[in-house]
Amino acid sequence: MNNPRYWASQWYATKFDEEPWPGGWYWHDQQYNWHGPYETERDAAVALKGHLEQEREASDAHERTRPQFELYYHPLSTYSQKVLIAIYEKDLVFKPHIVNLMAEREREQYRKIYPLGKIPLIVLNHGPLIPESSIIIEYLESLGGAPLISANTDVARKTRFKDRFIDFYLTDSVGTLFSESRKPESERDKRKIERARYRSKAVYDFLEYELSESEWANGDEFSLSDCAAGAAFCYAAKYMPYDGYPVVSAYAERLAERPSIRRVREEVEARWHSQA
Repeated sequence: MNNPRYWASQWYATKFDEEPWPGGWYWHDQQYNWHGPYETERDAAVALKGHLEQEREASDAHERTRPQFELYYHPLSTYSQKVLIAIYEKDLVFKPHIVNLMAEREREQYRKIYPLGKIPLIVLNHGPLIPESSIIIEYLESLGGAPLISANTDVARKTRFKDRFIDFYLTDSVGTLFSESRKPESERDKRKIERARYRSKAVYDFLEYELSESEWANGDEFSLSDCAAGAAFCYAAKYMPYDGYPVVSAYAERLAERPSIRRVREEVEARWHSQA
């Protein structure tokens, strides 16, 4: 026999006085569980092929549900939201770890994993850590799913620029406006507030022009830049309204209707209610 997974039962008769199994053809699985008898070698081969196909399907199903990485994040963190949007766009499987950096004990425990204590962070199954939202999304591109960075180098460069521009000058500015709004009015830093409003307005001016003929930040395809905007706009309207920016306002509405962003914002709402 060329294939060692098939054996004629007569083979056993050569080693034993009595044949231990009924006559016919048999095959075994990887655990050496034997199956048979079959009348012909072909019948056994067909049965084995069906078994192997079932094994592959079960293995594929397991791989689809096995976490590809662990994510340390918080639902209210804008940069965590940005990464979650990308994960949901790509339909990736991950193991979540919510980290409350406002709680001293959790913060200290988390610093044992990542000394800088910043979120989001992903930990790969084989150990390496990947911090920083844009770098995380760059890595997620290697895992497949919907592409968020174009293969065209010029489009990719513009995507990365808009991602950084939105992060630095809108996301961070809205964060400043949020932080200052929580202080008593007499303690608010007016220079910080003015700078944050100026930078936010600069982003709105830029997007109002850039999006005048585009559905998304880089044309017709949702991208890394839109992940950044979707997270930033979660809070932006409250602290820096879109008054006088009809294109930006329409873009914000499209973002809000995107399933990945809607899912993230539902998680934000649930978290706010749980803390109320």
